[in-house]
Amino acid sequence: MMEELKEFWPLLLAIGILLIFSAFFSMSETALISLSKIRLRHLLAKGTKNAKLVYALLSNPDRLITSILVGNNIVNTAISVLIAFVLIHIYGKDVGMILATIIGATILVVFGEIIPKVFAIQRSEKTSLKIAVPLKFVLAVLAPIARVFYGLGSGIIKVFGGEAKRGPLITEEEIRLMIELGKEEGVLGDEERKMLHKIFEFGDTLVSEVMVPKEKIIAVDIDASSEELLNLLVEEGHARIPAYKGSIDNIEGIIYARDLLYIWQNKGLVIIPDLLHPSYFVPKNKRVSDLLKDFQRMRIQMAIVVDEKKRTAGLITLEDLTEEIVGEIDESIE
Repeated sequence: MMEELKEFWPLLLAIGILLIFSAFFSMSETALISLSKIRLRHLLAKGTKNAKLVYALLSNPDRLITSILVGNNIVNTAISVLIAFVLIHIYGKDVGMILATIIGATILVVFGEIIPKVFAIQRSEKTSLKIAVPLKFVLAVLAPIARVFYGLGSGIIKVFGGEAKRGPLITEEEIRLMIELGKEEGVLGDEERKMLHKIFEFGDTLVSEVMVPKEKIIAVDIDASSEELLNLLVEEGHARIPAYKGSIDNIEGIIYARDLLYIWQNKGLVIIPDLLHPSYFVPKNKRVSDLLKDFQRMRIQMAIVVDEKKRTAGLITLEDLTEEIVGEIDESIE
């Protein structure tokens, strides 16, 4: 048999080369798809060699997978044909076809699929960085053929009501899953896990869900005496309270406790209007994430929430927003 195989050494060499390409395609697909998106961002930030190219390849995963599958199928088909050709010439049509099916399938599964894919999963980062350059060249060669198959596949998907479109590099669901895995593996504590989940919920929360309702607002009448104001601040332990004129629906401004104490110590007599800071009014349907940006930009820590008729609906502070993530905070410690 060895003597007979020697006659086909050019074909055997071609089979070996094609098998290397088969392993390359399988390894590339597995390495790139299993590469952590967060880790890739880290590599980009570090300026790691070929990281930008890997990112570019993954920026359109549908086309990437289509091109790799087209290349892999072309190579695997060629391997099967060559193996069948050699074995049929040696053993005849009937026996040769049976042997070609068994041997060809075994070689492709073991050396073209299992070994390269297992290797790529175990070393997805290093493999992705190393195969990026040669893969870019191979995909450029395959581009005309892959474009046809991609268009055909996209058309079929649309017929069945789907849509072939590019998704985000990393989704909220993937991050949430990583948080849960971190908790299960002991990397994150239970409180850290809850806090991270609250960050996602924070962006969808409305001011009306977090605010102190109108009936629970601690405020002072602008005509109250300085003693009444001081007693209220001491009794409630707040660092700031709103001041109204006549009705809580008519907020005139915000009083800071530190201003009251400073003026009292230096001037003696305190007149509430002299202590007022401008009020910031926000609608009930404003997102708390947007309000937090306003607080940071304006360097304030309290807002008055109003309804559609511009009447006071509630009050919200920076502490309220922070508590949505980290839990209860004692404002009096300020």
